Amino acid sequence: PSTLPVRRSAVVGLHTRGRRLRTAWWLLAGGWPLEVVVRPARPARRAFRALEAGEYDLAWFSRIPAYVALGAVVRAPAVVDFDDLEDRKAEGRLALLRDAGSGAKPALEGRGRLVRLYARTNAARWRRAQARVAGAADAVAVCSHLDRQRLGAPNAVVVPNGYTAPARPLGRVTVGRPPTLLLQGLLYYTPNTYGAVWLVGTVLPHLRRLQPDVRVRLVGAANDRVRALARPPEVEVTGRVPDMAPELARADVVVAPVLYGGGTRIKILEAFAHRIPVVSTPVGIEGIDATDGIHLLVADDPREFAEACARLTFDEDLRARLADRAERLFLERYRWTHVRAGIAALAHAVAGTQDRREQRRA
Repeated sequence: PSTLPVRRSAVVGLHTRGRRLRTAWWLLAGGWPLEVVVRPARPARRAFRALEAGEYDLAWFSRIPAYVALGAVVRAPAVVDFDDLEDRKAEGRLALLRDAGSGAKPALEGRGRLVRLYARTNAARWRRAQARVAGAADAVAVCSHLDRQRLGAPNAVVVPNGYTAPARPLGRVTVGRPPTLLLQGLLYYTPNTYGAVWLVGTVLPHLRRLQPDVRVRLVGAANDRVRALARPPEVEVTGRVPDMAPELARADVVVAPVLYGGGTRIKILEAFAHRIPVVSTPVGIEGIDATDGIHLLVADDPREFAEACARLTFDEDLRARLADRAERLFLERYRWTHVRAGIAALAHAVAGTQDRREQRRA
């Protein structure tokens, strides 16, 4: 509840010095995934002990590395938030490494045997880590029924991602001139980087044959590989923007060209909330209960993805139908007001396990 104040807080930087040495040790020693190993837990444990105030009603850990760092020192019933299933992300990356440069899929950076060994090893270790943490925690929160099925943990509870309902949606039925596609997000995040490269390098040539004056805007903090895609005015790479409202207001189509990843895409929920038509890959829409042709258009092949984008720049009736149904789905399922209720119910249920433990001890 918003009425409860934050009593204590601290920020701890987990520096990754000696990453190469840690990576070599990780390959040989086994155990936790690399993303856990390269971040030493000792500073976080020291900081927590300095703030500790005895036993707690509930500990809610954000992701597995936080639980690995602090699970042993926090005395409380525990929820661990699996916002992604990291093994799925690692397996998807491995599949793309195998298919890299095949024409429909551009090459990932680093295709050597060591990179493939890393991806294969990390996928297996994430599977074991997820099972291990799920078995130790009182409950784990996942963002979709699909992730709960994939995880297979009996104590997994679905707490979907959400978005705040806008006072006034920014989308429109009439297409701008020139038509504009929007890809927003953290564009240094590897699945988003790869999606941007696929969109601009593989999809856009097909799309320009259908809609010659189309524009693409890549919005969000970006790495060098994404910045190199800029070809103004055809492709604009904006970097981080102070306010997304102007970008959403000019967007005719929001695209989610996600070819591997985990969790759910907030960018799609944002577009639904603002009544902006969406084109996504099948991976991009995973975990959201939306249907191709009803709430959005879905395509995996680059030519078909381009055709779907082009349709949404020509067919205003289709744009209106998709926007109506997508907004209705968002309002019924993915508003934060609904999500908060699920979080509260899970927190109360897990906090009550402490009372049950004390009753058993008595």
